[in-house]
Amino acid sequence: MSDYKELEAILTEMETELSKLGLWDVPEPEAKAFESRTPFFLDTMELHEWLRYVLIKKLRALMAASGTLPEKVEIFPYAYEFYNEDRSRYLGLLRSIHRLDSFFRKRERR
Repeated sequence: MSDYKELEAILTEMETELSKLGLWDVPEPEAKAFESRTPFFLDTMELHEWLRYVLIKKLRALMAASGTLPEKVEIFPYAYEFYNEDRSRYLGLLRSIHRLDSFFRKRERR
C-alpha cells in the first residue's frame, strides 16, 4: 500500500472515531485560535478540534498537493494523557492516533 493510501485509511479511521464520539461535526474554532504557537494548540482548542481542523485537514491538503509529509508525528502520548479521565470511551480514537504515530515512525526508519 502506498504511503498516501495508508495515511488516508488512518485519517478516515480517525474521522470515523471522532464521528462515533460526536466530535467531528463541531463548529470550527475562531480564526484567532489558529494563531497559537503552542503544540496541539492546547491553549486555544480541544484536542478533537485540533485533530479535525488542523492535523487531518493539513495532512489531507499535503496529500492532495502531492506534498512532502512530515518526518515525524507524535500525538499519542499527549492524547493518552488528555483522555485520561475517560480513556475507555476514547479507546478507538486512541488506537487510530497510535496507528498514525506508528505510520510516521515506520517511514522514519526507512
